[in-house]
Amino acid sequence: MQPDSEIMDFVLAEDVPDNHGAVRLVIDTNRRTDPRVQRWVMDRVKAYPLATKEFVSLSELKARRDRQANSGASVRSTVPQMQDLSATQQQALTYMVAAGQLLSSDIHLTLSKNENITVIEMRIHGELEIINELTYDEGLSLVSTIYRSMCDLLSTDFLEQIAQKGRVASEYARRAGVFGARYQHMPTPDGLYVVLRIIPDDSDKVPTLEQLGFLPEQQALIEKILRIPEGMVTLTGPTGSGKSTTLRTFSRLWLDRTGGKKRLLTIEYPVEGRIAGAIQTSVTPQSSAREHVVEAWEDSNAAALRSDPDGIVIGEMQERNSVMAAIHAVESGHVVFDTLHAPSAAGAIARIGSMGVNIQLIADPQIMVGLLSQRLVQTLCAHCHVPWSEKAPTLAGHIRERLEKYCNEPDVCSPEQLWFRHPDGCGHCQKKVELTGRIVSRGVTGRTVLAEVIRPDARFMSLLLSHGTSVARQYWLQHLGGISRRTHLLRRLAEGLVDPLDGDLVCPLDEDELLACEVPHV
Repeated sequence: MQPDSEIMDFVLAEDVPDNHGAVRLVIDTNRRTDPRVQRWVMDRVKAYPLATKEFVSLSELKARRDRQANSGASVRSTVPQMQDLSATQQQALTYMVAAGQLLSSDIHLTLSKNENITVIEMRIHGELEIINELTYDEGLSLVSTIYRSMCDLLSTDFLEQIAQKGRVASEYARRAGVFGARYQHMPTPDGLYVVLRIIPDDSDKVPTLEQLGFLPEQQALIEKILRIPEGMVTLTGPTGSGKSTTLRTFSRLWLDRTGGKKRLLTIEYPVEGRIAGAIQTSVTPQSSAREHVVEAWEDSNAAALRSDPDGIVIGEMQERNSVMAAIHAVESGHVVFDTLHAPSAAGAIARIGSMGVNIQLIADPQIMVGLLSQRLVQTLCAHCHVPWSEKAPTLAGHIRERLEKYCNEPDVCSPEQLWFRHPDGCGHCQKKVELTGRIVSRGVTGRTVLAEVIRPDARFMSLLLSHGTSVARQYWLQHLGGISRRTHLLRRLAEGLVDPLDGDLVCPLDEDELLACEVPHV
């Protein structure tokens, strides 16, 4: 949004390099008390809660504007229009903008009537950070406004006493600079619990396999799997493990490899993020009733196969119908990428069986061509992380013994290579929430993948069917050159990238020992 013509020579909004979309408001120092300038500043702060102010001379401001014009960089055009929104809608967008700038995956609002408080938290690098606190009534007004006036809904009745869900309309998501946001609330004994899942618009900067954190050996195997002309590639992991992001990376690699000559079609419930070059479709049931959801899936699956795709992305296999659709698509000569909630890569087959699917249909290396599992672990700030020599004397005896035992792998990792998170962080990793002045993100700078990547063969599937998941996994490790999650973690520990105490909570350091077993000759 352009400033009014009367003040446009005296103000400027510019990006802050290397600060994740933060905005700096540059103001002519002689106009700092001008009511028109002050009004412009307030409007921008509403749109960009993390915005900072800087007062400079008119000549310096002109020089910055010239540099911005020459580089083509400007944030003025991206400032969301707010004048047509209610104060509460503006407040909601303010939090969504802040979430995008803080790289937060979710906004949590906990409303307590007894305590007369609403606690607003954001999940940043996998951890919940308190961002602000409101009264109960203020929180109720905020969440009811989001649900009633900002979500795409068949019915806008806001009911505190039952669970309700919705999706923030695209017009509001665009104003906040995100692709979308999912709304979910659940009643509690004394109030309401609300979560907004933020879906970033990152289709133009899809991360590479290396940026996600896959090891070179895993990258090579994934590239090999993605060259297979038909088959199912299943990515497993719990909620919040980055499956959707990895799935977009797989889609991008497949589209790039095919040179735009092949059609990739998605079936999602709902669409989780934009995949440039793909045709994205959404399953749209008449209601949340199971029979309507099943019918919608069946209709979407049939429509997809009639639409002449070469590859199909199934956002999440939640029940039997979506699994059977994937199998049918593979048997029809398509490649299928999908995600699944399962504890491990090898455990995906058993998980599918629990949905009522005959696993004989899926335990075939020509059907299931790739099994992957991933978790996300925090990455340390290289400027303030604490070495083993300093941290070890402060550790409890049993913890130190555990690290010395399980982080001691010849040619992979040793305790002396370990680094730990600084509890206070430093200026390089701390982030200030300008909305409230709170400091978040201490000692960590992001998250990286811990993964297992399996290209199953016939013996793997045979062992899985006859002896179970653990035996098949052990065969993969011993005979197929498999890299376990624990080994992946140890390599990141040796690089000083991950805190072993945090890593142990994501992937137990003794996991390989606990899962080890004999592999029979079959």
